[in-house]
Amino acid sequence: MTGLSLHIDAPFLSYEEYARRTGTTVDNVRYLVREGRLPIRPKVKPAERPYINMLALMKEASDLCLFR
Repeated sequence: MTGLSLHIDAPFLSYEEYARRTGTTVDNVRYLVREGRLPIRPKVKPAERPYINMLALMKEASDLCLFR
């Protein structure tokens, strides 16, 4: 059995930082969040700034890989 080791340097990223790291636009990040394709950290107040939940993305990727 092969082990998998992942390193996440930040559990949450701003839309701007996620866009920079992935080479897309902030508008596209907003679109993907609206479509439910990018998870965000739950907000306590509606006015809070949203952040992409990188841990949820890694878990989704891991789950998808295990079932293929």
